[in-house]
This record gives sequence, structure tokens and C-alpha cells, in this order.
Amino acid sequence: MKGLLLIDNEKIGEVNLMVIDEPMGAIGGDFIPFESYQKYQIEIQKYYDKKGIANVHDFNFRIILSDNTELYPEGGIGVIDSRDFNDIYVESAGNSEDVILKIKNNT
Repeated sequence: MKGLLLIDNEKIGEVNLMVIDEPMGAIGGDFIPFESYQKYQIEIQKYYDKKGIANVHDFNFRIILSDNTELYPEGGIGVIDSRDFNDIYVESAGNSEDVILKIKNNT
């Protein structure tokens, strides 16, 4: 299922989400950045270098699904973006069972 990734209210890219660990309420997927992502990319990569991920403690990441459902995961949202690789990955854990079923049924 597609979703938008935002920082605050700014759309920074699209994520192709799928369930990666159902019992943990974890979803993740490849990130397709918008041009606006470039404003944050260097800082996000610095957090990746420092701790392996940039998360909601570093930026106010938000995910809004293609049906306009905003996610409020207990475990937060993280972005994995290494200078050494072209792929960028977004993950989120602690999502509700309803969200997991919605993504599972729309993947």
C-alpha cells in the first residue's frame, strides 16, 4: 500500500509499504523521495551514520496512507538512508491491528 512520508506538514516522498512483522505491528518499504527530501537528506544520513536510523526523535516523521489514514505507531517511524547505498528504506513499528490488516489487504 502506498503512503506519503512527511516531516511536519511537508511531503518528502512516497513509500511502498508492506507488513514486515505482523505481531510487532511493523511495516516498511522502499522510499521514493520527492525533491523536498534533499533539504533533509544530509542530516538524515548523519543520524544513520551515528545510530543506524533517523527516527521520530530526530524529525517529526508522519505517514499518511493512500486512503488518507494517518498512522500513529507506538514504536515510531524511522528512515534508513546510507550514503553508501542508493536505496532508502522507511519502517514503522507498533501500528494497530487495523492498520496492519489494511496494509496486508492492499499490498
